[in-house]
Amino acid sequence: MKRIITLSLILVFLVLSLNVFSDLAKAESFAGKLKSLGGSWFLNTGEDFYQLNIAPDEFLAEKGIVLEAKMQVELKGVMSEDELVVYSIKKGDEFIAIRDEAGNALWGEDGPKPYVVNPKKCISCRLCVSKCPTDAITMVKGKAVIDEAKCIGCGICADGVGKFKGCPTSAISQKK
Repeated sequence: MKRIITLSLILVFLVLSLNVFSDLAKAESFAGKLKSLGGSWFLNTGEDFYQLNIAPDEFLAEKGIVLEAKMQVELKGVMSEDELVVYSIKKGDEFIAIRDEAGNALWGEDGPKPYVVNPKKCISCRLCVSKCPTDAITMVKGKAVIDEAKCIGCGICADGVGKFKGCPTSAISQKK
């Protein structure tokens, strides 16, 4: 009887996991005007106001994309908690990809560079654990640890998003 219950729970977990991950891959289209507040970009669609998780300015410049306040844009992306994770930006008549279909960042020399934690600086606050959109951060022996295979290089853990301003002790940095 215990085995049946355990197998049933595992099956339910797998089905729920598949539903969560299948939703992540469904990029939707958004259009509106850009707004810059406190170093972050936002999209005003006229009906909603979304904080954007977008690529670094250097990567966008390489793709010929320069963001400006009040600029009308079309984006494709997915909602992750309280922000819009941008997968592509329309330039002219075509969409320029900044993330692959799985949401992995396309910037960096060999693709996205994962983030790492300096355990000497980590104060075990766990703030980064709850903000990671891919659950790549766990606590091991009281210190945050980032699973590089799960990390998409978004930088939320280090730099923050919304009210979360990133690691309070600067213990998290992008791998060089």
